[in-house]
Amino acid sequence: MKKSMALLAIIMVASVCNAQSLDDIANKYYAANGIENLEKAQTMSMKGVVSQMGMELPITIMVKKPNKVKVIQEFNGMEIVIVFDGEKGYMLNPLTGATDPVELPAEQLSSVQEYNVFRDSFMEAFKSGRLKLEGEEAVEGKPAYKFTVTSESGTTSYTYLDKESFLPVKTEQTVSQMGQEMLVESYIRERKEFNGVQFGTKIAQFVDGSELGGMTFETIEFDTPMEDSVFKL
Repeated sequence: MKKSMALLAIIMVASVCNAQSLDDIANKYYAANGIENLEKAQTMSMKGVVSQMGMELPITIMVKKPNKVKVIQEFNGMEIVIVFDGEKGYMLNPLTGATDPVELPAEQLSSVQEYNVFRDSFMEAFKSGRLKLEGEEAVEGKPAYKFTVTSESGTTSYTYLDKESFLPVKTEQTVSQMGQEMLVESYIRERKEFNGVQFGTKIAQFVDGSELGGMTFETIEFDTPMEDSVFKL
């Protein structure tokens, strides 16, 4: 009986320590990344390039709180535009010969809203009890904390935070496309501070271990005036 009680006490202490550790790491993540400054902003505009199949394609991302998003991708002088107006999503893709925007199905809206940089999935999961500390794992030779991040819809991904700086260095997720599952990994190679907020400005993406390209952001601007009409097609 005493052994059982002692074991129970050890389990309880371990559980409390783990909870305190998670709280401590989340608070340090919040401070290190400048999330407080991010929360004060109302709009954001990001410009950069997407590297894919040896090409560099200009991209512009515009976001307005709470959830309006516009993405403009340039290709061969044409613009592929995706918007989410807060309720519905639309795409205008001249590569398909379309001249009118097409409403996006519900299952694609979540991928569009991933461009909403005001939504920090790590902190959202932490506040909702959907963040789990899995332990430590090296990322490119440097120690990092590994977390399971569960979205509101139940999908899971992994986020790795540098153990010293508490800044994200890698994310990974298994996605299904055309009936096949693929492991998508994103590594933050470079970062810069804009308006007191830390941003990954050079991101390399791997699919099933092979590097397929990435994104590089050149400019990030806060609180640029944006009318709601910007997010309409």
